Amino acid sequence: MKNNQYIKIIIFFSSFTLLGFLIIQFYWAKNTFTERIDNFNNVIEVCVQEIGEELRNKILTNSKYFNPNIQNRKLSLGNKNYNKNNVLDSLAFEINNISEKSITEKRKEIFGIINNHFALNVNINVDNSLKKKEILSLCNDILSKHAIENEFHFSITDKSGLLIESNFENIDNEILTQSNSYSVEFLNDDLFTEKRIFTLYILKLEKSVKKSFSHILVISIILILIILGTFIYSIKIIQDQEKTTQIKTDFINNMTHELKTPIATIGLACEALSDSSIKLEKKNKQKFLSTIKSENERLGKLVENVLQSSLSQKGNPDLKLEVFNVEEVITKAIKSINLSFNKKKGEIKTDFLAKNILMEADKLHITNVFYNLLDNSQKYCIQSPVVTISTRDVIGGIIIRIKDNGIGIARDNQKRIFEKLYRVPTGNVHNVKGFGLGLSYVKTIIDLHEGKIMVESKINSGSVFSINLKSSKILS
Repeated sequence: MKNNQYIKIIIFFSSFTLLGFLIIQFYWAKNTFTERIDNFNNVIEVCVQEIGEELRNKILTNSKYFNPNIQNRKLSLGNKNYNKNNVLDSLAFEINNISEKSITEKRKEIFGIINNHFALNVNINVDNSLKKKEILSLCNDILSKHAIENEFHFSITDKSGLLIESNFENIDNEILTQSNSYSVEFLNDDLFTEKRIFTLYILKLEKSVKKSFSHILVISIILILIILGTFIYSIKIIQDQEKTTQIKTDFINNMTHELKTPIATIGLACEALSDSSIKLEKKNKQKFLSTIKSENERLGKLVENVLQSSLSQKGNPDLKLEVFNVEEVITKAIKSINLSFNKKKGEIKTDFLAKNILMEADKLHITNVFYNLLDNSQKYCIQSPVVTISTRDVIGGIIIRIKDNGIGIARDNQKRIFEKLYRVPTGNVHNVKGFGLGLSYVKTIIDLHEGKIMVESKINSGSVFSINLKSSKILS
């Protein structure tokens, strides 16, 4: 009892530990996926910032920077008057002659001087400064530099949302709504009076993150399944071992009791016969001798059961193969057990119609198979046992059916009746002797002959055991 409690405690804590491990693994996988999404977003945001800077630089490099509204106007600087065209001409000359290294900074400084001190409101013509191919090329270069391979689209709009440039004129809007968008305002200083917003649309972001995460996820799932399968299998083994131990304990107790009874009876009979002080009549002596003989036969059957149990444990016992008539073997088994049937006023009927009756097998073991099945038929029968044995031809062999009118076998028990030491609960029948070895032995012998055995049964409706054996390849 204590061992059972210890096993249950071990199973409980093992299950609890495994559940905790699975929860931690799930939590880790979820957090890792979320972190990868966040890292991906951060990288793309960096890319968008870089794209915005590059677009601004290209606009400053390629644009025409004179506003036609300032022509033929005069401006004052301190106490002097200047013609605006002359000032702008001189500034243009200076702008066009600065070095490439500092072109962006110088141009910004010069345009700032013009706007702040001369109030000319000089604007850059942004809308015609960049072409779609240039923007696409720029996006591809920067995204590739950061190892972003997702499909993308872009748009350039003003602050009111008016579309100025994009590469998705013919793209369904649903694609854009299902994508992840990243925006940057890249003309956001006093130099530009009209602000522009660049937006990058990344498609299938989560799918690509899952793809990069898939190999780790697959390995984790495989390892979890292996651990889970091993755990379940271990629990099953422990439970089976526990059941087997209990069955073996019951078997040993039962066998010990069964052996003690005939031994004690034989001992008492021998003492009575050998005691010279007791005068026995011939009739009484004969009774004692008959008792010794019957109890000796009983001991022989018990030993045979144990030997059959030992045989069923062997992986491949030696078989003495010979060709014989299977119906003759069945008839021999019937004659051996007829006495038991006659005591119960039972009957064994035969219905032999098979023609493939010759088979190559171990004659002794096959005989024992039929004897065991017939013995069970009369054991597990409340009324007078009636058994019908029929033979029929099948492709490549013969099928033998043994039908009885016994108490039947419940569906739940039918799966286990061929297990070693397993005994079907007999309900109100308490006088059935046995150790759960017979059907285990039968199944072992049939399997060794590459045959099949099946059972059909219902409670209180009897059972039908069907045995399918191969016919002899030589003489059939």
